[in-house]
Amino acid sequence: MSALPQHYRLPLLGLAVAVLMALSAAGAWQWQANAYGLQLAEQAATHAQALADAQAQARAEEQRRQSAIEGIRRDAQDHIAQAETDAAAAADHAVSLQQQVAKLARRPARCAGAADGSEAADPSLLLLADVLGRIDARAGELAAYADRARIAGVSCERAYGALSP
Repeated sequence: MSALPQHYRLPLLGLAVAVLMALSAAGAWQWQANAYGLQLAEQAATHAQALADAQAQARAEEQRRQSAIEGIRRDAQDHIAQAETDAAAAADHAVSLQQQVAKLARRPARCAGAADGSEAADPSLLLLADVLGRIDARAGELAAYADRARIAGVSCERAYGALSP
């Protein structure tokens, strides 16, 4: 083959330079795209790790709260059982006292109006014993209600405190 004439060489040289420039630009673009891709991958990995850490922390906090609530619930049940035991003991003692008061109220007293000085029970003492018995029973009911309400309130406060970070 013979050499190309001068007027053909110049456009081919320009074409070659243009192709080299295009390849160079494509290579630079590819290199930059790879760098951006690596940056995006690093950011995605960082975000994924942060998300996993946040989820683990949330699970740990939920477990802490749940165990605190469970402990408070068990403690409240123990307090309620103790209050019921105390109330039963107080009720037994109250029944014993009421029986003694009733026995004393039924004890005969000298009645000046009775013939031959016979003895009769004082009706006012019987009434007093009955009223005191009713008052004591109602007071026991109210005390049991107050104990349950107090235990529930304290447990609620403790549960709220346990849920606060």
